[in-house]
Amino acid sequence: MNDVHPAAAHANWAVPVMDPLSRAVAFAALRPTLDALIHQAGADSRLSLEARRVLRAVARTRPEHTLALAELAARASTAKARVPVALSELGAHGYLARLAHIAPHLSAALPPHTRCTPATGPTDEPAGAETA
Repeated sequence: MNDVHPAAAHANWAVPVMDPLSRAVAFAALRPTLDALIHQAGADSRLSLEARRVLRAVARTRPEHTLALAELAARASTAKARVPVALSELGAHGYLARLAHIAPHLSAALPPHTRCTPATGPTDEPAGAETA
């Protein structure tokens, strides 16, 4: 046995922050707000059908799901190669920023190249808008 690093000395760092029941309650509490975001995206004519399905799959993620690319593609009924394109589209229209504001844990779980932080804010400026 190693006296410098006793067995199980760092076992607590691997314990989840929330137990499964608490996670389920937290996800349920967010459901109405996430459903409203899905509804807004459904009415947004700028978004493709794939982007809407991917947002719905992300927003309806359950505690036992992951947001790995393959699982996200399967739950969104979208080709795996199209998911990053759909996520980019959602980011371009501000939906990932809104998701990050509502549920940062979901936004943080997205594939690394598509993560969005609430600080970036929505990018819903009209096309051709001049900035001063």
